[in-house]
Amino acid sequence: MNGEAKYLHDSELLNKIFDQIERDAIEAAINAGLGDDETRRNATGEARAIRSVRRKLKVLCAETSPRTDTVV
Repeated sequence: MNGEAKYLHDSELLNKIFDQIERDAIEAAINAGLGDDETRRNATGEARAIRSVRRKLKVLCAETSPRTDTVV
């Protein structure tokens, strides 16, 4: 699984897609009408989900990376 996590974490295409989805969600939240709490809630939830996936991939990569500070 570690190779797959690193592949996804380092994927330029996936990162571009995540960037666009996150930007669109933030814009939707910002531009929601004053009383449109549902749109704002959904958009911020989407941005949080993207950030959560990115954090999880980063953690998985760190957990599976070989240590370079060990003494042999």
